[in-house]
Amino acid sequence: MEYPSRTKLLELQKIMSKMSFEVCRIIVLPVFGVRWWDVARTVRKSRLPMTPLSIARIICKGIARNLPAEEVDEIISRLRLILVATQNNRIWHVIELREPLSEEPVKPAELRERLMQALQIMRVCRKKTPEVEVVQWKDLEFVSVQLSSGIRSSASLYLALPPGVPVALTSSVRGGGLLKACVLGLGYKTFEDVSLHGRDIPSLLRIHAGWSENVDRLTEIPEYAPVPIVTNTGIDYTYKTYDQQYVDNILGPNPPLLTELYIKSSKMFFEEQRLNKQMNLTLQLKTEDVAKTLKSWVQIGALAPTSELFHIFQKIKSNKITYTAEE
Repeated sequence: MEYPSRTKLLELQKIMSKMSFEVCRIIVLPVFGVRWWDVARTVRKSRLPMTPLSIARIICKGIARNLPAEEVDEIISRLRLILVATQNNRIWHVIELREPLSEEPVKPAELRERLMQALQIMRVCRKKTPEVEVVQWKDLEFVSVQLSSGIRSSASLYLALPPGVPVALTSSVRGGGLLKACVLGLGYKTFEDVSLHGRDIPSLLRIHAGWSENVDRLTEIPEYAPVPIVTNTGIDYTYKTYDQQYVDNILGPNPPLLTELYIKSSKMFFEEQRLNKQMNLTLQLKTEDVAKTLKSWVQIGALAPTSELFHIFQKIKSNKITYTAEE
């Protein structure tokens, strides 16, 4: 029996150390067939801090090193997919699945086999071996697809599949034949990129669904009529409190999390007597949270609460928008 190399064990330890403590305890340990109390007792005896890194060291030194090399490779692929599913540090692209091959969707239990068949039908593998992993996390099915040979492996393609809708989220829309084969394995002929991407999957699904899950969202922009507001320290005649409440009312209690926004627009020059031409305007916004950034700009007076940016964000369906005033 061939045992895993030191490089593989270090890779396994690195993946586990990046996971949260709860994920390590609840999801990862059952993969190795060990109980949490046994691992916790070993960590305390070794006088290590109770962290994911300590758990990873105990697992790699005491259990993983005695497993067959092939089994460790499979565990690494599975844990890498679990890491992708449980962290929001990856950019996901929304694609719509078109032309279903059957009326019934592919069942989760059949997903891995169907994807393997599609990879063979599309002749994507050639002289490489396909590796497909499927993990369920919350309401989503996460899939990783990778082609490997004895020398090197291709980059992994990740998919997140919400139940009951012809929509998928992919780590790359430039997967070429690999992505087309995955779409075929999901039971569809083609797909369309809707130019919507971000790190927070629930937010992307809400935007794509037309914000239908946000019942507190306004269907129209309310009228801006500033009035003094009574606060804990007195009466605010500066209208800053009103502006904040007005913006919060537009965005709603839980606005979707987007990190990038590209807007193209055209307007007439502000003084038509001097220049009677259209101005082409482009705004590229990259931040941790677009909604929070817009709200902070209103608080410091850098952006008016009646700005068209709030109109755009309230009706957003894509990261790339061409906006006209009539909209």
